[in-house]
Amino acid sequence: MSKFFFILLLLSSSVFADEWREADTYREVAYLTVHSLDWAQTHTIAANPDKYFEHNLILGNNPKSENINTYFALTALAHIGIAYVLPYEWRKGFQYVTIGIESRSVVRNFSLGISIQF
Repeated sequence: MSKFFFILLLLSSSVFADEWREADTYREVAYLTVHSLDWAQTHTIAANPDKYFEHNLILGNNPKSENINTYFALTALAHIGIAYVLPYEWRKGFQYVTIGIESRSVVRNFSLGISIQF
């Protein structure tokens, strides 16, 4: 039911993409940076199943490397696409919220000793 309302919201006449601004690019780069850090930390988690487990519901507790790469590549592209089609104020909010969510994951992982492995 919530998907239905979300689709209606996106189709409403008040929701149209605005011109992409320089500030949008900076926020998107910030998001993709923390997203990439999370990606690398997820590889560390997968390489050490005896020490860590993943909290991502889609990837599961012990994800495979190819699944990690597919998931993070697709979600990065989806983020860019969603940000692009949103009106400016919605885009800004979407980017800030998702930067916060990703940052929280990365900081939490660092606090657990999960390193970055590329």
